[in-house]
Amino acid sequence: MNPFRAILRLITAKRRAAQHHAEFIRMIRQAAALLSAGRALSQLWPEVAQAHQPCSWKPAPEDPDPGCCIHHVVNRQHAVSLLNQPYFAQVTGPGQTNAWQQLAATLTLAQHTGMSLSQVLYRLADALEAGEDAQQAREAASAGPKSTANLLAWLPVAGLGLAHMLGASIGQLLTSGTGWILLISGAALAAVGRIWTRRMMKTAEEP
Repeated sequence: MNPFRAILRLITAKRRAAQHHAEFIRMIRQAAALLSAGRALSQLWPEVAQAHQPCSWKPAPEDPDPGCCIHHVVNRQHAVSLLNQPYFAQVTGPGQTNAWQQLAATLTLAQHTGMSLSQVLYRLADALEAGEDAQQAREAASAGPKSTANLLAWLPVAGLGLAHMLGASIGQLLTSGTGWILLISGAALAAVGRIWTRRMMKTAEEP
């Protein structure tokens, strides 16, 4: 597999995920604004759906989770309301599944407690934006340590190359018992250090 294509796909996937999340937050704010203007909940979602461009995919009418675009997902909630089912209960995308679950829980809570749904949706949008900002801050803060860890991981290989340039015989590592012991020990320590570093970085990036 071409490494450049893999990197490009990873960057594209991250960019697409960020766009989906931003559109999801914008959809919540649109719904909150319409509710504040006096829209009924049963009429809300078709109007919100019209504010978002539909994709080329044509989901099946009975599919509760199209997952293709916000337009089709939100537009499907009108049928859900006619069946007296929870809004967005089975939706997993596009975007983050847990964000849709938070929206479903927020709507259910507001309906059962009589809270102002528009204010709750505004607060949910603010919380999602704050979480996104915090995640970006964590990624920015960990970028430097990640680069340093990657550089240190290649230092043993660079050391072998430097030793060969200075006249040391790399073949002695492969032809003597001591050389094999040093080679295996160094590789094992490098692997342990790499795993340890990855775990620390993963823990630091968690909210």
